[in-house]
Amino acid sequence: MLENTKVIILCGGKGNRLRKLTKNLPKPLIKLGTHSILEHKLNYYKRQGLNNYIFCTGYKGEKIEKRVIKLGINGEFSNIGENPGILERIYAVRESFTNPTIISYGDTYAEIDMVDLLKQHNKSNTLLTLVTASIENPFGIIDLDKNNKVINFKEKPVLNHYIGYAIMQPEIFNIIPSDIITSPDGFGIVKTIQFLSNLRQVNAYQFDGLQVTVNTNEDLEYANKKIGKYFTVKESYEK
Repeated sequence: MLENTKVIILCGGKGNRLRKLTKNLPKPLIKLGTHSILEHKLNYYKRQGLNNYIFCTGYKGEKIEKRVIKLGINGEFSNIGENPGILERIYAVRESFTNPTIISYGDTYAEIDMVDLLKQHNKSNTLLTLVTASIENPFGIIDLDKNNKVINFKEKPVLNHYIGYAIMQPEIFNIIPSDIITSPDGFGIVKTIQFLSNLRQVNAYQFDGLQVTVNTNEDLEYANKKIGKYFTVKESYEK
């Protein structure tokens, strides 16, 4: 099922919140343990049977391309510059995918069963499936009325978060307005989800397995502890 499935890996961001590390290195090449985030991702995809990749690069994209080639990975590379938003980067490679395609942020790692994800997406008959995880908010949430009176309070509610993985139908760009496609940063994705949600064309895939996202130094510290410990234990069992 996965042999003809393409994976679009979004690697174009500047990683400003990790500037000390990303000044000379694109964020997907930051190491978690002994391998970079990107290498962890590619190794997992390979074990899943995925072999067709499109790398949407931007900031220091030549370093990602050089590393991927060194790893012996066959893939397409698209670099439309440092400034385009996420959705515009996907739009730029729209002619390279004709089937449901996995979208993956370059700064995330999640051990998702891709076969099951694709099956659930196909069953949904929607244009977009988002992978979500239930995460407890560390703060109490307050709802206010127009007079700033508290009308509801939820203590550390469990919320559904989009974790940077999705399945996208190629025909999505037949209906998304051009001003949404060219929105900066991640706003195009946000607006697309809102636009398609109004059409009941967004499905959610609940995931509760291993996943990390690296946006800040705190995220990086947590990911190194979690991924490092996880793979140390895993490797000991596989020996």
